[in-house]
Amino acid sequence: MIEFKLDDLIWMRRTTAEEVHKATGISNSTLSNMRTGKNRNVSLNTLNLLCKYFKCKVSDILEYRDD
Repeated sequence: MIEFKLDDLIWMRRTTAEEVHKATGISNSTLSNMRTGKNRNVSLNTLNLLCKYFKCKVSDILEYRDD
């Protein structure tokens, strides 16, 4: 299963989901769904915006774990 590590990034970078929303334009609902694991269809554009904002790799946002 692929899991999002967005909460970890937000915490480590001492930011908030609201600040990420304002800086990237990603909707609060999309960010919330990613943080809670409800969103399974994230666009490449969203991942690109998050990588640009956090200055990270996709692997810093997503992680594969065996079920």
